[in-house]
Amino acid sequence: MRRLLIVLLLAACAPEQATTDSSTTTAAATNQRPAAPTPAEARTLLETAPELGEYQFTDAGWTAPVSGAAMSEPVRAEAKELAAAGWILQENTGDIALNDKSRNDKRFLMRANGILDVVPLAKKELGDVQAVRDREGVVTVDFTWRWIPNEVGQAFKSGLTADRFAAPKEATAELLYDGTKWTVVTIKPR
Repeated sequence: MRRLLIVLLLAACAPEQATTDSSTTTAAATNQRPAAPTPAEARTLLETAPELGEYQFTDAGWTAPVSGAAMSEPVRAEAKELAAAGWILQENTGDIALNDKSRNDKRFLMRANGILDVVPLAKKELGDVQAVRDREGVVTVDFTWRWIPNEVGQAFKSGLTADRFAAPKEATAELLYDGTKWTVVTIKPR
């Protein structure tokens, strides 16, 4: 018992050893992130990001009622362009129908409610990375992109669908460092 008291007394009187709080050190190390990506790194990140593929995907399609009476004049004109390119049939009444070519093409979907959807008409092509900004911990990337029409999309020569594919687009991506790598969080038009 006496020995135990001596050991305890020596331990209590011994000078304190300096300790490091490993949780603070670990937290400080994980809170640090690398510098924002370079424009070349940002380009590579954007090219492989699923968010770019999903961004404005619905703009790469065309939807029209099968009934010519239900079509607006611009949609009727676009249907004529698809028919002229051999993708669909258009009757004198303006009604449209699938032909053998489109019936066997998975991009053409005739819905039971009398609506024709054609998706996709184009794919995205990344243009230039114009700026990478790191402000208050938020990294954004300004870039350009454009639609590249596929063989169906090339049938549209005028109208809203053709205009959609004609001009380059501008967008801004927000990036997040997840502790191991940069990822794209959102993409918004500029």
